[in-house]
Amino acid sequence: MANLKRLIFPLIILLALFACKGKPEAEEQPQQPETYQETPAEEVKEELPIESTKAKPTTLQSYEYNWSKSDDMPDVVIIIDDFGNSAGQLLDDFGDLPSEFVFAILPDLAHTKTAANVATRKGHEVIIHIPMEAENSKISPGEKYISKNMDEEQVKAVLDDFVKQLPMAIAANNHMGSATTANLETMNKVLSHLKKKGLFFIDSATTAKSAVYTAARQQDVFTTKRDIFLDVPDMSDKSLAKKIQDLGKYKGRKEPIIIITHCHDRAKLEGLQKFVTQIKAMGINVVSLRDAFSKAIS
Repeated sequence: MANLKRLIFPLIILLALFACKGKPEAEEQPQQPETYQETPAEEVKEELPIESTKAKPTTLQSYEYNWSKSDDMPDVVIIIDDFGNSAGQLLDDFGDLPSEFVFAILPDLAHTKTAANVATRKGHEVIIHIPMEAENSKISPGEKYISKNMDEEQVKAVLDDFVKQLPMAIAANNHMGSATTANLETMNKVLSHLKKKGLFFIDSATTAKSAVYTAARQQDVFTTKRDIFLDVPDMSDKSLAKKIQDLGKYKGRKEPIIIITHCHDRAKLEGLQKFVTQIKAMGINVVSLRDAFSKAIS
């Protein structure tokens, strides 16, 4: 019996050790990494954070533009739309931009007068950002606006009121307005009255069906139109670099490039500053409306 006990005890020990080694091997295997698609480096290099602007070129500087030589590049006019909604530090900071930048101010707003005062005090040209009816839109363009079917007296009354609010204005452009600017009869009324007030018109080009050019020719009044919306779709470095690249298609044109952006927030201000810094470094001039069209509006 004693010998049997001596044999059983080591056997129990061996069985216990075998049981420990016999656990499923899958529990000890390292987990496999999740499958992912690696994006090629050249597609994301513009989104990498810039650790030091002193040590590395910015995204806009490092982008390889196809028109790096500025020979035959036209001047640029920059119009900033939608002033009048806010005051304070952001308005002051927009005011500190170079005086060539044009302030397009909406009438009938709480800070219309404040925006006009800031613009005038800091040397910016002012234009009236005229609210006009948009096609198939539930959003009102403003308290008063030029609708597509207004009669002549109504058009005169609205424009006279806007000019009274912004007497320093040298021109006007449209806020929204895809329906109104497409109506030749209405735009004839608008341009005819603006001409009497000594103002010319800049078509913001919110519709491909615009009748502004035809009306201007019929009324013998100077007009021009927007070429680029700078902040559409956004003010990311990638979008700004694309806008700068697109400037190349205007190479050799005699007329200035008209660029419109907006004053809604600080991101738009900072994006505009980066854009202008880059195009100036590439030899493009930013000019005022008077300098751009001195012969036409004198």
